[in-house]
Amino acid sequence: MTVAQLLNKGKTYLLKHKIPQSALDAELLLMEAVGFSRVQLYTKSQEEISQELRIKYEQLLEQRVQGIPVQYLKGAQEFMGLLFRVTPAVLIPRPDTEILVETVIAYDEEENFQMLGEIGTGSGCISISLCHYLPNVQIVAGDISKEALQVAKQNAGRLQVSQRMEWIESNLFQSFSPSYRGRLDAIVSNPPYIPTTEIPELMREVREYEPYHALDGGMDGLDFYRRIIQEGHPFLKPEGLFFFEVGKGQAPEVAYLLRKAGYGQIEIKKDLAGIERVVIGRGYI
Repeated sequence: MTVAQLLNKGKTYLLKHKIPQSALDAELLLMEAVGFSRVQLYTKSQEEISQELRIKYEQLLEQRVQGIPVQYLKGAQEFMGLLFRVTPAVLIPRPDTEILVETVIAYDEEENFQMLGEIGTGSGCISISLCHYLPNVQIVAGDISKEALQVAKQNAGRLQVSQRMEWIESNLFQSFSPSYRGRLDAIVSNPPYIPTTEIPELMREVREYEPYHALDGGMDGLDFYRRIIQEGHPFLKPEGLFFFEVGKGQAPEVAYLLRKAGYGQIEIKKDLAGIERVVIGRGYI
């Protein structure tokens, strides 16, 4: 069977099982199975594929039909122009979160950040991207999951920013050293923000395969914002900043939580779809 025949077979199989983006997924999984680039799928379309590689491709297709996300099957996802390893221990990085990173980078032009903190780092995509694009920054990043931190450390090593990162296994700030109190220029977080009752309505790929603790934000989706603002305050410098990614419709409520806690200069950034996606608040002296 040739590359072209195998690709058509994969597209048909995924379409039959009503997999979203079936054509794209079929391509990505074939690239993974045979080690080709997307260009090679077409420039080598008449090459014969070995039985061993055909079986590997068919196994990947079957796993995709079961609902396993392509990113977990490939073990990788691009974010901010960088390639990150991902496993079922971490939330898959999404384009929406790039708005959060880009906002921090834009603020750095005036703020000249030296020390940042991140809560709920997962794959490390936020902190590692910030370290990559802001060469003077050091970051302390925490996550409650030991398995997630292992993935993040591997990503930091491969992307050569380990020397400017500290990883802490912690339930929010509980295990952060007191030596960080009053030292952080900003705290950045994309916390769990999906209301508990809405999780059953998520796509199967998300609700069944991505880590539940990285999704569930409590009954109103705001539990972690409340805790991060309260527990993170002592770690910020007097005019330190919070940068939060938020879910659709949550920006006004998170802005209110920041104002209630004494933060001002509230700014809200929209994503490419026009959804309010990032909320920023600054502390007072």
